[in-house]
Amino acid sequence: MRITLLLVAMITVLGFSACNSKKEEVKPESSFYFKLDKDTYQSNATEAYVTDTVYTGKKTLVVDGVTNNFGYHMELMITFTKDSLATGTFNGAEMSLMQIQQKELGYTSQNIKVNITSINSKHAEGTFSGVLSNGDIEKPLTDGTFKVEIN
Repeated sequence: MRITLLLVAMITVLGFSACNSKKEEVKPESSFYFKLDKDTYQSNATEAYVTDTVYTGKKTLVVDGVTNNFGYHMELMITFTKDSLATGTFNGAEMSLMQIQQKELGYTSQNIKVNITSINSKHAEGTFSGVLSNGDIEKPLTDGTFKVEIN
């Protein structure tokens, strides 16, 4: 009886150790953040993907997010000047900040400056700044950062 209990205990411990010894794949945590005038916006559900633009034949990185209270949808689109992903400074990126409940006009711009510091087929990170407008009011966009896993 003692040998059986000892054998069961050893098998349990060895099985538990084997399960825990497997390396778990750690996914990088995505972030998407900026200040618009005095307000701060941070996405708590961020996704990114690369698409080919039909009319220009160039690649576009789309960083898409929603704030933690589901109050705002935020999106940054960077179209690369060549047909490949690259680091560098890009002028003319598009940005939008829209209320999900559409209680007021959203803010957009087609002239955001983006500095991509790292990018490959699975990951991108960088900074951005510019001015967003709702048609009547212009507000400075500062301290923009993103660090995303590309799907």
